[in-house]
Amino acid sequence: QKDKEKFAILAHQFALAYRRIKLYKDIETLAITDGLTVLATRRYFLERFDEEIKRAQARKIKMSFLMLDVDHFKMINDQHGHLTGDAVLKEIGVIIKENIREIDIAGRYGGEEFCAVLPDTDLEGARVVAERIRKAAEARTIKAYDAVLRITISIGVSTYPSDGDLPEELIDKADWSLYRAKSQGRNCVVAFGMYHPPDPAALYLAVFVEPAFFFG
Repeated sequence: QKDKEKFAILAHQFALAYRRIKLYKDIETLAITDGLTVLATRRYFLERFDEEIKRAQARKIKMSFLMLDVDHFKMINDQHGHLTGDAVLKEIGVIIKENIREIDIAGRYGGEEFCAVLPDTDLEGARVVAERIRKAAEARTIKAYDAVLRITISIGVSTYPSDGDLPEELIDKADWSLYRAKSQGRNCVVAFGMYHPPDPAALYLAVFVEPAFFFG
């Protein structure tokens, strides 16, 4: 009983310390998490990407990168409004998290573009994951406000070390593959290691030297 007052003071101090820790953790989470999709922010994602590629280099293991984009997203915004578009992006974030591992890192790259780093994953493994995400998105019915939507996504894939040694190189190759997926009709997965861009010299030869071959 004689120590009750001291205990109350200590308990109050511990409570204040706990609240400070929780507040710090909440602020830290807000700084690294996209508020809409609850995936990593672009800045934090790129930091983790750099860490993972250095780890892959040190351990001499493969690593893959996915770039995802919602097909016809502008049309969704134009027809149903930005609130519905936000609901679609939020659902895409859920779909990605449902179809990757705990060790994988997913982020919102910007707008309707998402990305994911797959540690210790080769090209074939990355294509399996990408197809799983694509099929899950295609099968999902999204109900947002007064709209019921079915959406599709396109995915570009690049792999370390065959497609590059730096995050910038892998992002560029996956982005090119994503563009290729869009040009092939959308709702598909394209891996850079399987579809290389044409050699500029060969393209010049085909267009200017042998036009019949190119246009035939």
